[in-house]
Amino acid sequence: MILKKEIIEPLSKELLLPYTGIEQDWDIEMADSSRIDEFIKFYKDRSLCDNQKVALMSLILSSYDDFLNNNNLEVDKRWNEIKSIIKSERLIFVDLVEYWSLSNEIVQDNFFRITPLLRKLK
Repeated sequence: MILKKEIIEPLSKELLLPYTGIEQDWDIEMADSSRIDEFIKFYKDRSLCDNQKVALMSLILSSYDDFLNNNNLEVDKRWNEIKSIIKSERLIFVDLVEYWSLSNEIVQDNFFRITPLLRKLK
């Protein structure tokens, strides 16, 4: 999934992310598992266009995946909030859900920690 610079640059500034403009995978490089709640609040409190929502949800999912990996967890209480947002705007998140759910992968060694959670949303 390619996130456009004109979307991620202003988001990065508003969120005070260490964005330089040379990031190849913005959502992964800017992920911060300690700021998940802040990212969710930002998503809910702002009036965002669909492209901004997709970029921000991508950042949230990447941060949440890092959180689960760092804490060796399968899920925590924030998943219900993230899941609710995705379900409420399912059509704009189709590609994002597809990416993280790794539908074509069978071997679990290649999974993201959040892959099983996203697969349940499909």
